[in-house]
Amino acid sequence: MNKVQKTAYELIKSDARFLYSLTDISKNAQNISSNYICMSLPYIGLFVDGAEQWCKKLGLNTPRFNQTEKVFYTQLRQAHKLFGKSYEDYTTILFEKFTESDNYFYGIRSLIEKILGYYNVGTDLCNDEFCGNTILCSMYIPINILDNDGVGSWIRDMSIVAGKLGSFFLGEEFQVYRYNDNLIIKSRDYHFCKNSPLKMNDDFGFILFSILCSINYAIEFIENYFIDEIPQKFKFAYLQYYYLCDFIKELNSRKNTNFHLDNCLYDRNFRNCLAHYGLGQYINETEIISHDILKGLTNKAFGKDYLTTKKELFEILKSLTKQIRKEILE
Repeated sequence: MNKVQKTAYELIKSDARFLYSLTDISKNAQNISSNYICMSLPYIGLFVDGAEQWCKKLGLNTPRFNQTEKVFYTQLRQAHKLFGKSYEDYTTILFEKFTESDNYFYGIRSLIEKILGYYNVGTDLCNDEFCGNTILCSMYIPINILDNDGVGSWIRDMSIVAGKLGSFFLGEEFQVYRYNDNLIIKSRDYHFCKNSPLKMNDDFGFILFSILCSINYAIEFIENYFIDEIPQKFKFAYLQYYYLCDFIKELNSRKNTNFHLDNCLYDRNFRNCLAHYGLGQYINETEIISHDILKGLTNKAFGKDYLTTKKELFEILKSLTKQIRKEILE
């Protein structure tokens, strides 16, 4: 492999290490109870699908998808593009999944729940910030996960190739990214919209709430739960940011709102590098910075080092979440 390919290999290896860390958390972490793995599914899909294609192009002797796995991971990786859809298409999918959840939990109500009310949406909190919900999880996974007895074993079977690919890149270096097991991650169930934490207790409130959860998964959960500065902190946040730039504009136009999201870091070629590992079409050997967390990609795109760019990106996203919080929660 040339220097650019070796650099791509290192970035793929980092994503494999992140996936391995998720499995360690599920087995050994004590103070976490949330849908953190389900909220990671789009990014897992990016790694597995991207790594399989990258290895195939280089002719490496690695696991290959069968037809069922190919369809599954192609669909799974598309979930990171949900905000790339039109406002109408996004809300249609969101409320289709919401209705499925509401109907399911209404149908299995206990006697007490028939009297006091039932829960149709589960939420996750990190540092008391909402960073996930079960409707988003349903949107991410391309199969029905409610009232489906075989879903667990089917997902397990689909995950085998992910583990094999991860093992190939990690080799003998099965090291976990350090995580803060003293940080309490909470889960709370609500009955939207009758009984929820939102002051804007309607469909638009839930749309904004889901945007908030999507952003906070990256800038609150991933940022604070993982101790080390890892590429995924920037990567997950940037992919949300990239698609939100246009989505927020359309939302403002549709709903006569005035949410602001600075698009100064919007760069299609840079986004493609993060999503596809295709560094060879973007950066040359002399531009690679080996000691940099993203290997010089932010320097190439924005003329700024990784930490400077990350700080700017997070400030932009936190500004948007602050605006949304003020609208629906405060």
